[in-house]
Amino acid sequence: ALGVSWAAKVPEAHRSAWHLFWLILLAYDFAEATALQIAAAGGRGQMPALLRGVLRVAATALAAFFVLRFELGWNITPLLASTALVTAVVGFALQGVLGNLLAGMSLNLTRSLAPRDWVFIDDVEGEVHEMNWRETWVVTRDNIPVRIPNSKVADARIQNLTRPEGPRRCAISVDASYDDAPDAVIDAMLAAAAAVPDVRRTPEPSAFLLDYKSYGITYELFIWVDRYPFRNPVMGEVRRRIWYEFRRRGIQIPYPVTDQVLNDFMARAIPPAAPPAEDPAAKRRAEGLLQSDFAKKVLAGADGKMLVSSEDLLAWAGHLASQLYGRGETVFRQGDPGDCCYVVLSGTLAGRIQHRESGKETVFEVGAGAVVGEMSLVTGLPRMAEIAVKESAELLRIPAPDFAELLGRHPGVLEQLSQLVAERAQQNRKQYEDLMAAGSPSMDQAISRDGILKRFWRLLGGR
Repeated sequence: ALGVSWAAKVPEAHRSAWHLFWLILLAYDFAEATALQIAAAGGRGQMPALLRGVLRVAATALAAFFVLRFELGWNITPLLASTALVTAVVGFALQGVLGNLLAGMSLNLTRSLAPRDWVFIDDVEGEVHEMNWRETWVVTRDNIPVRIPNSKVADARIQNLTRPEGPRRCAISVDASYDDAPDAVIDAMLAAAAAVPDVRRTPEPSAFLLDYKSYGITYELFIWVDRYPFRNPVMGEVRRRIWYEFRRRGIQIPYPVTDQVLNDFMARAIPPAAPPAEDPAAKRRAEGLLQSDFAKKVLAGADGKMLVSSEDLLAWAGHLASQLYGRGETVFRQGDPGDCCYVVLSGTLAGRIQHRESGKETVFEVGAGAVVGEMSLVTGLPRMAEIAVKESAELLRIPAPDFAELLGRHPGVLEQLSQLVAERAQQNRKQYEDLMAAGSPSMDQAISRDGILKRFWRLLGGR
């Protein structure tokens, strides 16, 4: 009854104006929803919340003025004049707030930023979390929220690393000594970058000589990554691989000049100690080789006795070099050409064999004392497995020429070794056929006794 009596007291014109006002807002909501659906279907994304809010306020004000002027017949000129005066006073008092509001509207209209964009705003780097009437929230890499007034954002130098989409380039500077050839250094850097999975293959990495300094030569490596916010772990992994690659190739990373001067001074001021009778590292490599599966599997006869004396083996091992491999690096891949084998002095290797016919995969692990790649060494056939480093490892590399030199000192060993290896190769024939065409002359010749003998005579310079 109260509602009916109240409605009866309201003039018809006012009720009509009230209904028209809400009808206009309803029509605006319908038009906004339709526009958002069309934009989403066209892949343009959603309209920023700040811009939608400003447009709704403007639409509400226009609807009110329209109803007052054309439905109720009011003269709204004084109202507009007083509104303008109030706006000027409020604007002067709240010029900072209005500046942020207008800057926020500008940022939303130009779409310089959007939530979830990774940006640089002057010296602040992070992900845009929210944009409201007053400020822009940026969450830094350390998960620290930074609130930047929109007016500051509008005046700042903005780098949007998310849009447009595409790979981003990163630069890594590395120093090497003057004794190392630039081509060798660049090749090592590119090899290290190519071994990191998160580095894009296209565009491919590139490197060049950047500068000559007092203590060494500076090189720059350019890599491309898909996820720029996570570039630091990728760049760190590339730097880690470069260290191992340099170490294996004998490339030196120089000390700063001040440290080098101090080291030279100390070397001259303090008399050098007497050199040790033997190199401890060479002795450790030799002992590791003598106790390894290489000596037991490759240099042992059918009765288990060594085909080469321990003294000769130890003397020969002193000339071999060990190589350090970091976690995750690949030593060789299945199907690669093989001209050497590796003895594991420390660490753990993970192996994987992909069977082409069955599609199955065999995985295994080997530790200190194990030998990998020995059959490729003696037969010259491709690698039967892929070997990667599970834990940082030190490997003793045995190239085919050095191995042939050892056998050349013991001609009688060649006959026994070729027969033994041929028998073992025939046992693994099925796996080789998985890598090569079954029954191909190259494979049959490679795993035969005569083929193995010819291979080592050829390495020794024989006919």
